[in-house]
Amino acid sequence: MKWVWPGWLLCGLTLFLLVYMAAFEAPGISAKIGDMRLPDAVFTGYDLDDARRLHAAFTAELAEAQTQGRQSASAAYVSMHAGSDLLFPPMMAASVVFLAFAGLNARDRNSVAPLSVKITLGIAFAVAFIYLGFDYVENAVADALFGPPSLTLPLNTDLVPVLKVLTIGKYLALAVAAVLILTLWVGALWTRRGRRLDETQVDAPSRDPGQAQ
Repeated sequence: MKWVWPGWLLCGLTLFLLVYMAAFEAPGISAKIGDMRLPDAVFTGYDLDDARRLHAAFTAELAEAQTQGRQSASAAYVSMHAGSDLLFPPMMAASVVFLAFAGLNARDRNSVAPLSVKITLGIAFAVAFIYLGFDYVENAVADALFGPPSLTLPLNTDLVPVLKVLTIGKYLALAVAAVLILTLWVGALWTRRGRRLDETQVDAPSRDPGQAQ
């Protein structure tokens, strides 16, 4: 159907933005702090020891950047959250919703979606918005921990486990969404295949016993 092309375009733009952040923006920031990975990219989140090392790396680099009169890695990190990573979460959530709905729409038009499929679709929608909340709050907590104003103070150890839970929750939500979308698409394709087989058997001409002689 023609109306789905904006959804596929959104998915393409979301993928492009993800590649840009993962391959260019985040590595550029990490390179300034000894190639330490940013908390956003660590699936299991940062524990307290890793957070202390990251805070120290950001702090040392900030002092160096101020001496050289350039943007610090910490400022670039906050800018990423206010720029590309401000756009990415809603784009990803919308892409999840579209892919789930497209999976439902991929079913045969003459077949009625069972209740289990509708429930799966509803859960996928809910998970998309849960992911959105996790990602935005994660960015805010990361800025509170590693933003330039916070580097003049000791690490807020109370926020470290909060950031860890948010990071894990974000990736877990995406994993659940991927499973749900895959379930919808596999079910849709299986239903279409079964209907084609049924139509083939009905349309196939029956063999006349007299022609066999």
